[in-house]
Amino acid sequence: MNEIQPLMLDLVQQYLSDMVAGAKVTIDGIVHDKEIYHTSTKYGLRKYVKLSREQGLVTRAALVDSYGRELYVKTMNYQKGVKGYVIAFPLQIEAKEVKVNE
Repeated sequence: MNEIQPLMLDLVQQYLSDMVAGAKVTIDGIVHDKEIYHTSTKYGLRKYVKLSREQGLVTRAALVDSYGRELYVKTMNYQKGVKGYVIAFPLQIEAKEVKVNE
């Protein structure tokens, strides 16, 4: 019997987590570079981006790698006021064996 081991999923999840260098958030049409506020691996991989002082209409948020390439994009329509706001990027890693005709 063939089984994908949990270690393989853990390593893939860590690789994806390490790939994320930051985020770009569009507020009132202006793109803001943001740091990752928090990362969780308790229930899959989750990256969080915190907006503190920024105000305006949040229309887009994207996780980016160290070259600025977008990895995970969320479109949204959130009017941010003076209160803080956290954008969550949840990701669940799944793997399955592919059957090959031999």
